[in-house]
Amino acid sequence: MNVIKAEFMKYYEEMKAYYPDHIVSLVVNYIFFMGFFISFSKTSLINDNLHIGFIYWFYASIIISEGSVSISYEKQTGTFEQLLLKPINILRILTVRTWIWIFITTIKLIILMSLVMISLKTVFSFNIMLIPILFITLWGIYGFGMILSGITLIFNKAASFESIISYSLLFFTGGIIPLEQLPNKVQNVSQILPLTLGINLSQKVLSGYNIAFNDIVKLTFNSFIFFFVGITIFKLAYNYSIKNGLSSSY
Repeated sequence: MNVIKAEFMKYYEEMKAYYPDHIVSLVVNYIFFMGFFISFSKTSLINDNLHIGFIYWFYASIIISEGSVSISYEKQTGTFEQLLLKPINILRILTVRTWIWIFITTIKLIILMSLVMISLKTVFSFNIMLIPILFITLWGIYGFGMILSGITLIFNKAASFESIISYSLLFFTGGIIPLEQLPNKVQNVSQILPLTLGINLSQKVLSGYNIAFNDIVKLTFNSFIFFFVGITIFKLAYNYSIKNGLSSSY
């Protein structure tokens, strides 16, 4: 709880100090959302549940980037070693930061989607089953983010690859382009990602299809595998960076 309070206070103080950045970010995201929905909603590539894929991608981009960007920033400012001296391990701190950002992102999404609905005079469908599906999917994506965080522990600027990964997920997970219209090799890779499975299940729920229990089990197992692999790689990278003194250099 102390870590959660500290991270919330850290975010609050940063928001007060740099509030113009947050305002600009909200305006830019609004323009991005509006352009996205206006441009793609009239094409044959998009189904009626377009917003689901875009929302999942928005969450994924935050989760994947938060840990690696945070580590890169701490190393650049010379405060990363101080985090390592805390009685709570760095993995738990990064986990708390990520879920706080998910909370903040949820608030931003509610504001942005409300503004988009008012601007476009439309209503986006919702089902309560989307919440557990999203929650399970986010744990798998978090594991993916830990892989990038582990790489950032060893290579200082690995966080720069986040944008490449993020936009690849936007177009190659079935969020805005149906999987069947993608190359076979891309489909094979995409179908093992928790983000793709989560988007597909959510779109089925909104389309009125009954979700089989096996589908939920498959998503849970898939997310657990990515989560476990991500945590394992992060711990290996962390031990390597400590052993070789990489945590004190930038």
